[in-house]
Amino acid sequence: MIIKKFQGKTEEEAVSAAKKELGDGIVIMNVKSVAPKGFWRIFKPHYIEVTVAKEEESEIINKQIKAEHAESESRIADALASVDKLRKQEEKAPRPEMKEDGLGEKLDSIQSLLEEKLKKTEEDKTPEPEEIAETKSEEMMSFLKLLYNTMIENEVCEWYANQMIDDVEQNFQSDAQLEHILSHIYQRMILKFGKPECITSGKNGVKVVYFIGPTGVGKTTTLAKLASILAVEKKKRIALFTADTYRISATDQLRTYANIMDVPMHIVYSAEEMRELYEQYKDYDYILVDTAGHSHHNEEQKSKTGEFVHVFDELAETEVYLVLSATTKYKDLISIADSYSEMAKYKLIFTKLDETTTYGNLLNVKLHTGAALSYITCGQNVPEDISTFDPQNAVRNILGGKS
Repeated sequence: MIIKKFQGKTEEEAVSAAKKELGDGIVIMNVKSVAPKGFWRIFKPHYIEVTVAKEEESEIINKQIKAEHAESESRIADALASVDKLRKQEEKAPRPEMKEDGLGEKLDSIQSLLEEKLKKTEEDKTPEPEEIAETKSEEMMSFLKLLYNTMIENEVCEWYANQMIDDVEQNFQSDAQLEHILSHIYQRMILKFGKPECITSGKNGVKVVYFIGPTGVGKTTTLAKLASILAVEKKKRIALFTADTYRISATDQLRTYANIMDVPMHIVYSAEEMRELYEQYKDYDYILVDTAGHSHHNEEQKSKTGEFVHVFDELAETEVYLVLSATTKYKDLISIADSYSEMAKYKLIFTKLDETTTYGNLLNVKLHTGAALSYITCGQNVPEDISTFDPQNAVRNILGGKS
């Protein structure tokens, strides 16, 4: 099997060059955007690099391929066996950026991926080109393609998935152990997510916490969950404000929660009215503010929400949380995040994780905005169905395992 890389301004141009040299019947194994190098790189455009494979027709080469394929299976099986060894090493000397529960446990999902790959190659009478490894370099490339496809299936943006794979290619030799590559990708993704940043108390008086976001993402329920934790579990003095005067149901819902928790609740119609209420609650621990959900294209409503968000800028410490649904499409999430970034610096809350099987968009939005993740919600129960964002669970999900 021949494996070569071709470059061009577009994918079509690179593939055309590959066909011109190798003929028809090529298999595209990987496509990535490559940044130019050198002093003048900022003036040069990115180019596309395509990795292709083609089986040679010689019977002798075919026999060699089958032999190498069998050897590849053996190598991957050895990699699986070494996971247990690495787990014991990690338990004795855990790395700083990882918790104490060990590498082996955290990579259980990747081990299952490898096992599925081995099972598939054993069942297939004629292995596909990308599953046939002639050398350790080709074995590594095939393995990286498996991880890349898994990330894409879990809705990680192609650009970010390519960055992950490029990082491995730059930091590992072709004979690197597969479990070391797994550990590297796992830890790099955790570092990209960063530590969750949740609600903190005010240093000098009341902390005002805003919840902003589009309609229907669950802002009011999320606010109620956090209010319950603060008031009931942590015994903090809180007040609830709602500026969502467009939906009577949202106001009634928040009033019901306020009555259950025995905390004050006010409907505010203007920024001035909210400012006047400050004197009444400046000695409290928290004021939680529910804002109206609206289309991020509605400039009038967005402007009004912005007025509410900045009303306490000179009076109290504030935190702003952008609430997003994990079921929203990637492009819409990016558009929403960009729109609200014009309003305030925010942290991220993702809702409806129980309604999706993929966590890729959490990473996409995090990397696009640079905003810290804080909480995730997985249902309507108050306050049970909310938890602090766990980057390790998210990474296991993205890499195809158990979250």
